[in-house]
Amino acid sequence: MTAMLGAALLGSAGMADQEVRDVRFGVDGARTRVVIETAEAVDFRAFTLDGLSDRLVVDLPDMDWSVSGLEAGEGVGHGLVDGFRFFNNSSASSRVVFELEHPAVIVGQFALDPAEPGGNHRLVIDVERSTEDTFQTASGFSHTSAGSLDSLIMERVEAVYVPPERERRVIVVDAGHGGHDPGTIGRSGTHESDVTLEAARELRRQLEATGRYEVLLTRDRDVYPSWEQRVGVMADSRADLFISLHADSSPSANTRGAAVYTLNDRAEDRARQRGRQNNARTELAEVNHILLELELREKRNQSSAFAEVLLEHLSGSGPLLSNPHRQANLFVLLDPRVPAVLVEMGFLSNRTDESNLTSASSRRRQMASIVSGIDDYFANRGDDEFADSDTIALPAR
Repeated sequence: MTAMLGAALLGSAGMADQEVRDVRFGVDGARTRVVIETAEAVDFRAFTLDGLSDRLVVDLPDMDWSVSGLEAGEGVGHGLVDGFRFFNNSSASSRVVFELEHPAVIVGQFALDPAEPGGNHRLVIDVERSTEDTFQTASGFSHTSAGSLDSLIMERVEAVYVPPERERRVIVVDAGHGGHDPGTIGRSGTHESDVTLEAARELRRQLEATGRYEVLLTRDRDVYPSWEQRVGVMADSRADLFISLHADSSPSANTRGAAVYTLNDRAEDRARQRGRQNNARTELAEVNHILLELELREKRNQSSAFAEVLLEHLSGSGPLLSNPHRQANLFVLLDPRVPAVLVEMGFLSNRTDESNLTSASSRRRQMASIVSGIDDYFANRGDDEFADSDTIALPAR
């Protein structure tokens, strides 16, 4: 049963002016007031949902999010609300979901005109602490007979990202920088964009030689693809792995060694926002949101697992930086589904690393270690065709 406890139906505003400008809270004992401020009068409906968590949901027409300081579309709540998030759940509608810290029921909802000329319109929803039984009676989906959100997901949709069935795994290799952006410039004048391109070509050659992989490069010449274009290659191909190759620099000429980066928390939030832009596999926005969270969790777990395996193999082809598995806010890793890492192959600011990065034999050795790491990663995942594969022997250093 769904609690659509009334709806405030207001005059339609021009779509160009539809934006959320603020979200506020007020607390009075067991009751919490939620206020959503909008540029124009809008239709809305508020209801509660139970399932993986207790939620208050406010459905709106297609809106822009324009809340200062909360550009990611997420914020911290107050009173009965732990936190909230905004997303566009279709081409014609938006939604604000408030995570409740305790079961609650809607006891009132209404709209207010601006308090002064030029001010914001206000959508007001009052919720009051309730028992679990009362909350469950008033909450749920009217769209399905499924008993819970968990069963709804299992009933209707694929819960995590699964690349399509194909004969060979698809690996996207990104040569960092290029074109107008040379990246780091080494002590001897070496351009990072040159060494990453040569490494990407060598990695492609070795991967394709195994017969197990199809390899796509984000660039195969001295051009600069935008970050969106680089990420787009892995998204469009529904890749199995994404590897971005870079070379580092340091103020200290003694710093050297390889490292592997995966997404940090801030970058995961950006990936979440990116995923929301094209995440409509069902008609139910809340299901789409949970699927995205499952995909992000799986991506982060798999990316970290790949990074750890990769570092084991990279350690056999040269030194590693201290604490070599690192996390950063890296746009190029932001597809919300594909496991992705960024490999810093060494430091162009260090003479030994720079020499190795420009050496064909050292390049072959390091890329061979990456191929071995990729093979082991898929073998550890239980892929039969990789479990018995011969790993590539590393040339002697």
